[in-house]
Amino acid sequence: MLTNNPYAQGGWHNPQNPHSINDQGWNANASHPPTFGALPAFASSPPTNLVFEFADVLNCAVKGPGGKPYLIIATNQTSTTITKPNGEPVARVGWQSHPWVEVVNIVNRQATSLWLQISSDLSYRTMTFGGRQYAWVPRNGSIVLSTTGPSAPEQLVRINRASNKVVMEITSQAIHAGLLEASVVATVLFQSGRNLA
Repeated sequence: MLTNNPYAQGGWHNPQNPHSINDQGWNANASHPPTFGALPAFASSPPTNLVFEFADVLNCAVKGPGGKPYLIIATNQTSTTITKPNGEPVARVGWQSHPWVEVVNIVNRQATSLWLQISSDLSYRTMTFGGRQYAWVPRNGSIVLSTTGPSAPEQLVRINRASNKVVMEITSQAIHAGLLEASVVATVLFQSGRNLA
């Protein structure tokens, strides 16, 4: 019964109990602070990157961590559909003279040129998502999604072409912000070789 005491398990010292499992009180000069509470004890680590691979950006199973199929991309002459492996729709791109895009519950159907607006100097594209603006910027042979605003830009997604595939690296922070599906659609658009108008 004494070992089920949550205070004892948390490291609290009880000098009045001869059966206490903690024989020393907390030492203020200990090499590390207690980590039993809700406050972080150490600086946070850099965000984890998850890798998604596209064998063919217009027709493939997008492989996520561990090689597991995450999304299915299928293209015909007029459109590209992106679904989950169970067939649930995620997004569609229409390849007309003025291409359009829609991402289920995220982006209402609109011209790709509005969703990924090109800057006045033609050097990057902006994307608004969840009320926040992001920038897709070509950088060292990659296309990078970064935050915008008064603070230093934070890289969230990187799209690269490898020998026989396209690789999208995305931070866990971007996934938690809901950017995964939108980033997959942007990867399809950027790597399709088609005019985004």
